[in-house]
Amino acid sequence: MNVFDGLYGYEKLMLLCGFILFVFALAAITVMIVQRRDFKMAMGLIVFAIVLMGFPGIQAVKFGDGLGELDTIRAQPHAPTDPAQKEQAQKVLTSLEERAADNPQLQAKISDGYRAIGEVDKAYDLAQSVLRQKPSAQVQATLVPVLTAKLNQVQAGTSIDEPAMPAAAASSATPPAAPAATATQQREIADIASQLQGTGTPLPAASHAALAKAYVVLGQPQKAQANVEAARRIDPNIRINAAVLRAARTDSHP
Repeated sequence: MNVFDGLYGYEKLMLLCGFILFVFALAAITVMIVQRRDFKMAMGLIVFAIVLMGFPGIQAVKFGDGLGELDTIRAQPHAPTDPAQKEQAQKVLTSLEERAADNPQLQAKISDGYRAIGEVDKAYDLAQSVLRQKPSAQVQATLVPVLTAKLNQVQAGTSIDEPAMPAAAASSATPPAAPAATATQQREIADIASQLQGTGTPLPAASHAALAKAYVVLGQPQKAQANVEAARRIDPNIRINAAVLRAARTDSHP
């Protein structure tokens, strides 16, 4: 982080002008002392320069504090259930977002912050704006949890086509199946899956698990099975939807 991070253009100008004025006033005071002249006017310039630098300095400190809070927000394992805590986190993220327009890496972290507090749609919208800038691999890696959360959200409640069960095995007590993914959902799932695999960074087990279901829904069982295997290589204890396992295994080995 440099001294100008998180500052608006006018704040950067204030800081720069204040510094130049401060140096000029110090030089003027030095000359006046040597010449034994009254330097009260120059002292006024010093005060004015400090005021010019002070406001941007305070904003920079607040920005730095916000970055620390952002790391804390992103690190929490579950979205906050306390409305006051969530509201406070939203204020921090909104404030940082307003000052992160020229910083894709910070925007990606803020996007992940929205994901961490359960605002998946807002997180994904911000992630999309970052991805349109063709960011670095590091930035894309930061967005992996956001894309994974969005993929899981879109897939929630969609059914997975499985081989029909024998009539004898069916039970009248079996709950009704979830609706199959609509054409719109399938397109969205395909887009997010493509973005996730296009990040060019090693994916965590949870992302591979989400992709496994996505490819089953999209009718690509070989890719689904490959992601199941990848997830288990990374985390042998990961829990994967049983229907995904059955559909991927059955369809990939006819």
